[in-house]
Amino acid sequence: AIFGSNLGSSSSRELAVSASSSLPLCPAMAEKLNEMIGSVDCVFFDMSSCPYCRMAEKALIAKGIAFKKVPIADYKPALAELTGKTSAPSVWIKGTYVGGCNDGTEPWHGVKPMLASGKFEEMMK
Repeated sequence: AIFGSNLGSSSSRELAVSASSSLPLCPAMAEKLNEMIGSVDCVFFDMSSCPYCRMAEKALIAKGIAFKKVPIADYKPALAELTGKTSAPSVWIKGTYVGGCNDGTEPWHGVKPMLASGKFEEMMK
């Protein structure tokens, strides 16, 4: 997982920042994001007008997976620094970024592909 208990040290914040940014995260914003991502097993950063959010949400509901839906607007700068992505949805399982609806930053990322492969449920255990 990107977030650890030592998030307060500058070295861990700098390691968490994506290669697309040379600035460390604002400590308050990093802490706010860390708290939200750690609040439940699955966090779904959402944008109400996003069709990909609706598709991913529908797929999770169909599989009976519980998640916390959070408006992405307040978290977008921190999410962009950590993942290199500004798109919605931004889905996290137990503190690990798993992408959006169809893809992410790793080949195995994306809600729909992970549900199809069983990886999403595996990570929720």
